[in-house]
Amino acid sequence: MKILTNLWLPILAVLAVSVSCSKKQQLTLSGFEFDLINDAPGEVVKEGDYLYFRYHIKDGDSTLYSSVREMDVIRFKLPKVEKQPLEKAQPIFEALSLMSPGDSAIVYQMLTEDMKKGFNLPNTEKIALHVSLIDKKDDAGFQQDMEIEKRAAAERAEAIKGEANEVIKKANEVLAQYKAGKLDASLTKTESGLKYIVHEMGTGPKAESGRSVSVHYYGMLTDGTRFDDSWSRGSEFLFNLGRGEVIPGWDEGVSYLPEGSKATLFVPAALAYGAEGAPPTIPANAELVFYIEVRKVLQ
Repeated sequence: MKILTNLWLPILAVLAVSVSCSKKQQLTLSGFEFDLINDAPGEVVKEGDYLYFRYHIKDGDSTLYSSVREMDVIRFKLPKVEKQPLEKAQPIFEALSLMSPGDSAIVYQMLTEDMKKGFNLPNTEKIALHVSLIDKKDDAGFQQDMEIEKRAAAERAEAIKGEANEVIKKANEVLAQYKAGKLDASLTKTESGLKYIVHEMGTGPKAESGRSVSVHYYGMLTDGTRFDDSWSRGSEFLFNLGRGEVIPGWDEGVSYLPEGSKATLFVPAALAYGAEGAPPTIPANAELVFYIEVRKVLQ
């Protein structure tokens, strides 16, 4: 699930923007402060180019948002860039319009009082948008990349589905041991009522609140009925930890698991769907069992 807050959505909104400025200038077309940090050789981008880029939004040394939490590289077709009032202009687009592949730059956006209040930045006068232009492609190059990625995604999906039988076997074995009381000595029990057992502890970073986590999961009721899983879909599930995008048992349980971990969560109804359940698949007051593999913690 990919979610951008309202603060960042206007920055990425598609507006018609224009370029008549040189790569070295210190102001963008509409007047945003612009610092070119790395000046790579090559032609400046032009309207209609497909841009491959990343960006990070910072308040001093604190990172407020990073696009790589959502995806590795953003691909975007650059529209025409035209001068706009600052409150309507798009700083990232205007910065990119002054760059060539390999460049990195910082463009600064002043915050209005409403933005300060709405996003709890009372002492911040401006934010710094760090932009890195990875590559640019024409239409043919972009379409070729999309075809390559489509084939690779299909191959990954088939490989993932091929893992499903082993996952189902593992999940059911763990559930049988849990119901027989054979896991009691191995379970970690938290104050909230969550119980979990780690089958393999990963060596990667743990996810902190607000960071994106990519996981595979297999979900069951305690009678062994499967109600959902990611393997059958052929793709991992991406969510932002601690944002309420998943049930509380997941937000808590996944926070304990470093990247590369394999574990089973036993989630009480109070940390799942409660007295109402989630008809028709999850009954009222249901304890849920999730076999989980934490594949990637994104920066």
